[in-house]
Amino acid sequence: MPGVNERMDNTESFKAEKEMEALKERLFELYMLYTLSKDLNMAAQVDEFFDKTVNFLNDSLKIEEFCFMLLDEECNNLKVWKANSDTYEAIKDVTFKIGEGISGIVVKSGEPILIDDVSKDTRFLHYKGGKTDIGSFMSIPLKVKDDRIIGVLNLHKKEVNAFKEKDKILFTAIAHNVAQTIERARLYEKAQKQSMFDDLTTLYTRRYFRESCNREYTKAKRYGGIFSVIMADIDHFKYFNDTYGHPLGDEILRKLASILKINVRQVDVVSRYGGEEFAILLPGTDKDDATLIAEKLRSIIEREFTMEIGGGKIEKITITAGVSTYPQDGKTIEEIIATSDKFLYVGKESGRNRVVNILLSI
Repeated sequence: MPGVNERMDNTESFKAEKEMEALKERLFELYMLYTLSKDLNMAAQVDEFFDKTVNFLNDSLKIEEFCFMLLDEECNNLKVWKANSDTYEAIKDVTFKIGEGISGIVVKSGEPILIDDVSKDTRFLHYKGGKTDIGSFMSIPLKVKDDRIIGVLNLHKKEVNAFKEKDKILFTAIAHNVAQTIERARLYEKAQKQSMFDDLTTLYTRRYFRESCNREYTKAKRYGGIFSVIMADIDHFKYFNDTYGHPLGDEILRKLASILKINVRQVDVVSRYGGEEFAILLPGTDKDDATLIAEKLRSIIEREFTMEIGGGKIEKITITAGVSTYPQDGKTIEEIIATSDKFLYVGKESGRNRVVNILLSI
C-alpha cells in the first residue's frame, strides 16, 4: 500500500494537473475572445460582423443554436434580429416585452441567467412555443459602455445541464464585444446616413450629390458617356420666409422635395444643394432630354404646388432651373455645376418660373 507521503504527493500532483487544465482552458478562452474582438473591430457593417460571430460560436465554441434579440426602442420590445437558420425560421416573429420571459428579465435586470433544465423553470417560455426542443438555456445581456442594454444573446442546447456556471463569464465577455460592435456599426450607419440625407427634406445632401457627380464623371470620361445636371431654385423664397415665417418655408421645402423625388427616375440623384436650391444629377442624359425633364418638373410645380396661408389666401410656388450637360458645357464637375448655376441666374434675371440652357429658354 502506498504510504501517506506518496498519497499526499499523488493528491498534490492531481491538484496541480487540474489547476493546469483550468489555466489552459482559461488561456484558450482568452485567446478566442481576443480573436473575436479582433475580427469584430474589422467589421464595419452589422451583417459582416454577424457572420464572423456565427463562425466563432460554431467553430471555436461548438455552439450551434443561438439567437440575438435586439431592443426596439420605439415599442420597447425585444425582437429577433439574427439566429442560426433553424432557430430563426421557428421564432423570427416572436417578441418579448421587458420583463417577459427569460430574455425580458435579463434586459430588465441587466444580469445573465443560466437555466440547467428549462422544464423546471416556469419563467422559460420556449420563445412563446416557437421552439420546444430546448433542454438548457443561457441568456446574456448585450451591454454597451454606459451600461445601456441593447438586447440579449441567447444560447441553447437540446441537452439539460449543457452549460457550466463559469461559462457565463466567457459569454458575458463575448456579449460585451458583440454589443460594442453593434453600437459602433449603428453609429457608423447613422453617420453615413446623416452625410447622405438632408434632415429637413430627406433628399440627398450636397456632399453626396458631389460624390455622385464625381463617380458619374469618372465613368463618362472613361467610356465616353454623358450626364446632365439641373440646378433649381424656389422663386421668391425669401418673401415666403419673411412674410409667413420659417415654419412655412420649411413646409415649402419638404413639399417641393417630395414632388421632385416622385417625378424623376430611380437612377437620378435629387439633392438639397443649399438653402432653397436643389440639384439633380441625370446619368446618361443629354441636353435635350434633361431640359425636357426640367421643364416637366417646372410645369408640375407651377400647376399643382400651392400653399394655403390662412384666411382663404393661397400662394402659388414656382421654380427656375438651369440645365448643363457633360461634356458639352464643361470638362470638369466644377464647370458643369457652375454652368447650371449661371443658367439658373439668367432665368432669375429674365423673369423666373422658367428653364434655361445654352440653347433654349422655355
